[in-house]
Amino acid sequence: MNPADHPFTVATPSEAGVDADAVRRFVRRLAADDISLDSLLICRGGKLVLDQYWWPYRADRPHMTHSATKSFVGTAVGFALAEKLVRLDDTLVSFFPEKVPADASENLRAITVEDLLTMRTGHRVGLSGKTWRLLKTSWVEEFLRADVEFPPGKTFTYSSATSHMLSAIVQRVSGETVFDYLTPRLFEPLGFSGHTWDTDPEGICSGGNGLSARSIDFLKWGVLHLNDGLWEGERILPGGWVRAASEWHVENAHAGTWTGTEFVPQAAEDAEERPEGYGYQVWLDTDGAFRASGMFGQDVFVLPAHDAVVVTTGSIRHGRHRLLSALLHDELLPAFTGTPSSAADERLSAELSATHDAPVVASVAPAVDVEGKRFRCAANEDDLDTISFRREGDALVVTLEDARGTHDVRCGLSTWAESHTGVTGWRLHHSYQSESMRVLAAARWTTPRELTLDWYFVESPFHDTVTAEFTADGGLRWHRRANVNSGATERPVVTARVG
Repeated sequence: MNPADHPFTVATPSEAGVDADAVRRFVRRLAADDISLDSLLICRGGKLVLDQYWWPYRADRPHMTHSATKSFVGTAVGFALAEKLVRLDDTLVSFFPEKVPADASENLRAITVEDLLTMRTGHRVGLSGKTWRLLKTSWVEEFLRADVEFPPGKTFTYSSATSHMLSAIVQRVSGETVFDYLTPRLFEPLGFSGHTWDTDPEGICSGGNGLSARSIDFLKWGVLHLNDGLWEGERILPGGWVRAASEWHVENAHAGTWTGTEFVPQAAEDAEERPEGYGYQVWLDTDGAFRASGMFGQDVFVLPAHDAVVVTTGSIRHGRHRLLSALLHDELLPAFTGTPSSAADERLSAELSATHDAPVVASVAPAVDVEGKRFRCAANEDDLDTISFRREGDALVVTLEDARGTHDVRCGLSTWAESHTGVTGWRLHHSYQSESMRVLAAARWTTPRELTLDWYFVESPFHDTVTAEFTADGGLRWHRRANVNSGATERPVVTARVG
């Protein structure tokens, strides 16, 4: 990355008192445990000592942050509190009187802004963005219709729906989306660039997820919080907000067990992970650290005891991403107390140097000519109608027609091709579906009759692999799978014939 694009002094690990051998051991441990990172940034004492990206991810591209979005919504609430637009004891229903059901329960009517911030709303189960992204109706009304089974302010229930209500409140009291509200207060002062934020059917920024940002901008949020809301000597966050947000408002917090549609709370004694707490939309650790955290490994670790911030973006399989915090504390924190050396710096640099290299695209001789072929699909669960192929220079354009429309994916035949596509993939992508996604793709013949397509959606954790088997009788067997998802990672085989 161009140093002019961020305010940090670039330094070697040893210049910032970081033991690069410990960093190297941490990276190796992640690989051994099948924990796949897309980027790893380490900043200590204002010095950027590691700005590492694994192919095909790059410093200049935004990355989905998933539930780390919640912490940015929390920051927006911090501004709204300081500006006296809201109070912690304001009730949720007071902001949306026209949407509150006539038979609203006393528990619903008792939910406060602070209950929302601390995920103690009284709901028995928590909703994931995966569920909410499929709703075409008002997300606010859906929340207000849900049963609130327990008195609020007591039991922790992790839920993206809860965070969405905070986004809706900020929009209601400010007259702006959270994205627009934070622009002059946070994004512009910190120099964010290329960031986007998804919205619900009513134009409210998704509060539980939906923010995409560059890793370096993710880091800026962490450094701002490490420095108690000061940025280059100027106060950005309201005084006292970082302390209030990172207090242990909830002890023994746990996201719960994922059922595929919702989070079911899990008793603290049954939790496998290390004990954690919860503040105002941030996770807390017993050593004073706190973090913004998103599914598949999108995390900002603020480490006050070490004057450091660590950022990860990742493509970690669902469930295993919860191991990241423990591994960071066990394996990476020793880097801040170890013995730095320039020799260790060189060993780390050499080990990471090959991670930017693109895989070679190589094929065997095909036994099938797919140029201009169009296959009509048998009835299938993905509503896929036709699959066709055409050659454009050194690329194979794969065209899918389905219930959403017609979608091209340009796949390089000897190198990787970059393009934008709206190809349907929400069933494999945690219910995310954009009309235009940046994709880096290649096509290679792995056997004379099997074509393998690799699709990296490089502003997300998702990498799809498609095998297209052309049978001797002129048919096609199409099988698509993804590297990570919150549910099944492969779709049923689709069969098709030329037609």
